[in-house]
Amino acid sequence: MATQTASSAPEGAASACPGARPSTRFRFLARPGASPLGAIFAAIGLAGGAVIGWLHLDHVPVTFCSLKAMTGIPCFSCGATRAFGRLFALDLAGALAMNPLVTLGALSVAVWGAADLIVLPWGRALRVEVPPGLARVLRMGAVVAVVLNWIFLVVDGR
Repeated sequence: MATQTASSAPEGAASACPGARPSTRFRFLARPGASPLGAIFAAIGLAGGAVIGWLHLDHVPVTFCSLKAMTGIPCFSCGATRAFGRLFALDLAGALAMNPLVTLGALSVAVWGAADLIVLPWGRALRVEVPPGLARVLRMGAVVAVVLNWIFLVVDGR
């Protein structure tokens, strides 16, 4: 019977020690050699926000949402372009009014990107380790957040 050593343990495995329990803590780790996804996503968001702001795409009088164009009901991301335009103008309150979930997501990615840039000179990237029980709760919370955001957009008449 083959045993697994710590160096051959698959990524995401809690521990190679027999009988060891998986981590039950929420932890931030700076993994060596990992891709700096936070920095990459933040750069994409910054570039998108700059294009939206410089070209004033948040002031275009037509809707780009096919669901809203066909049914009159906004999709869960309606207002994202306007939210990015408001963020580019440093208007946090305006961005939150346009689409709270997209705004909070963009700000979260910005923080993640900044953290990745801090550890990048050492060849590391930020990774979050979440125990399975908490991961399940976070996934359910994400679904609830999307539904609540969608309800907000419908009620607010986006």
